[in-house]
Amino acid sequence: MELTQRDYDVLKLTQTFSQLASTHLTELLFADRSHSVPDKVLGRLVRLGYLSRVGRRATGSKGGAGAFVYQLGRAGRLLLDVEGRLSPNVNNHALMMADTYLELRRAESAGVLAVKAWEVERRVPPSVRADLYVALEFPQQRRQSAYFLEVDLSTEQPARIREKVAGYWQAVEANTDDYFPYVVFVVRHEVRKRELARIFRQLPEERQDMLRVHLFCELIPELIRL
Repeated sequence: MELTQRDYDVLKLTQTFSQLASTHLTELLFADRSHSVPDKVLGRLVRLGYLSRVGRRATGSKGGAGAFVYQLGRAGRLLLDVEGRLSPNVNNHALMMADTYLELRRAESAGVLAVKAWEVERRVPPSVRADLYVALEFPQQRRQSAYFLEVDLSTEQPARIREKVAGYWQAVEANTDDYFPYVVFVVRHEVRKRELARIFRQLPEERQDMLRVHLFCELIPELIRL
């Protein structure tokens, strides 16, 4: 069966994030179609081996079953020349990266901002990869800005956070442009926000200037103010 352009879009977006929930794919690629269409398309791609269901995304504090989570299947990996094995587990970090990207697109649809460029796992020489790089335009403020977004699931130890920040500071020192993007850590919980803020306050002042930490639910308004 020949794949449609929308099929390719589903596969490429899934490849970009490594895993996506059906809710991500539905809102990003099927907003112009009825609710039954994405289920049919995703089901067909699974049957043909282009997609693989990893499981369901946990919802709520008690971890109830939520939306199906998809990754490229064997046929999809062959088609897009992707190496590596299928993951047996849901990747919550990848899903929160997709959540963050979706929030930006929602803000764009609302006319709050425009996404001019974006990249997952953006290399920041010499030693860092940003979870998500975004270049945004804020039409009401008549300005543009760029950010390195670090999605944080409260699992990394302080030593690892300091190591990552040190890598970004190396990039700042090597930067020859007039501007270096803010490094924004995106967290789900207030406790983690306070923990990271405390870690950042212990750093040299010049490093603190490039760092921000914001709750996911406050990210868009905070970027507008930044």
